[in-house]
Amino acid sequence: MKPIGQILRSKRESLGMTLIDLEKKVKIQKKYIEMIEKNEFDRLPNPDYTRGFIEKYAKAVNLNAENLLNEHQNELPTRKLSAKEASKQIKSTQTTQSTDHSVQKLLAWLLGIILMMFLIWLIFSQFIFIDKNSEWQAEDINKSRNVKVEKKTEEKPVASKTEQSTSDKQKEKDNAKVEASTKLTYKNFDGANLAYEVESTEPLKLRIDSKIPTWVQIYDDKKKNYAYKEMKKETFEIDEKVKSITLISGNSTSMEVYINDKKVSVPKEADNLITRTYFFKVLQ
Repeated sequence: MKPIGQILRSKRESLGMTLIDLEKKVKIQKKYIEMIEKNEFDRLPNPDYTRGFIEKYAKAVNLNAENLLNEHQNELPTRKLSAKEASKQIKSTQTTQSTDHSVQKLLAWLLGIILMMFLIWLIFSQFIFIDKNSEWQAEDINKSRNVKVEKKTEEKPVASKTEQSTSDKQKEKDNAKVEASTKLTYKNFDGANLAYEVESTEPLKLRIDSKIPTWVQIYDDKKKNYAYKEMKKETFEIDEKVKSITLISGNSTSMEVYINDKKVSVPKEADNLITRTYFFKVLQ
């Protein structure tokens, strides 16, 4: 029998839900969800949270929480804690966190005011403290010395036809070096996860091409969501300086993925995999 954490994780991935999606739905921090999925209940702030967290997790992924807990009694801490009690504990933790965020916002606001006052003082100081009389004026020069200097124009030698052709070839080589290129490298396959490396001298575009409507989520390491919907054919422009892009698809067998018009290859062992997670590491 699989551990309870692995059962929960498999069900979540089959629904195409990310850890961030589940965190928003059950109001349990992502790090605690990961501990549950690894059966690391002793790492939770209080082992008594375990049962309450698992009840909320199971209901969110459409599993029977009561049957699941009864079948895996030997894996869980001895004391029971209801979902309501666990929820109260979570809310108290979230209240502390919100207080910390408020303090951070106040400090940022005060620093902004100080910086603005400093800039205003700097601008006014330019007008108050500069002695305009000390500035050099063109009128101080003796006006009788009005001498015009004629500039000599240098004649450029005309290049021969041989030199021109050589220069043109060199320009063509230089232009070829600057031409935009994209390199896509497959790295490995682990469970439902496919890993790739992307190296490009041009802005990244990710294109979805599916025969039938399929559910897709796309986001980057900056936590920006580009898509969280059902689609057939669509192209997304990826922001500059991102370090990674994650694509989760709910019906991958009828879908093809392209990075800058380069088709993303899939190994044979992943051909029949319905739910896939594509991870693209962007090399700068």
